[in-house]
Amino acid sequence: MILIDSCIFIEHLCAGRDPARVFAPYAQNFDLATCGVIRCEVLRRMRTPKARAALAGYFDCLLYIPTLNSIWESAENLLWETDRRGFKIPLTDAVIAVCAMKTRGAVLTHDKHFQAIPGLRVLEHFPD
Repeated sequence: MILIDSCIFIEHLCAGRDPARVFAPYAQNFDLATCGVIRCEVLRRMRTPKARAALAGYFDCLLYIPTLNSIWESAENLLWETDRRGFKIPLTDAVIAVCAMKTRGAVLTHDKHFQAIPGLRVLEHFPD
């Protein structure tokens, strides 16, 4: 399972590319997933209701990892531990990371914060 971080969606949107078309070839070989944090971070940036609805429809097709209390508690622990090691990770990134780890997945991202999270598989591009 691969969670596609919001920065990847936003990168494609800013370049005028439709993320659904960009990610479609990978959906045949990988389970593509999202969580509420990623969805919110991306959809809040959409300028028109029509564009927002279209991308929301795509998000509805991805595997959805719910943020249950156990996710929040694990994110809390992760933040506490990384803070003690001197790494300040945003709450949103911690939640995304925990969602990936709980499902034995990976995060596709260009955000360097994820590199500081022990046990997280981080991908900068889709595997071949």
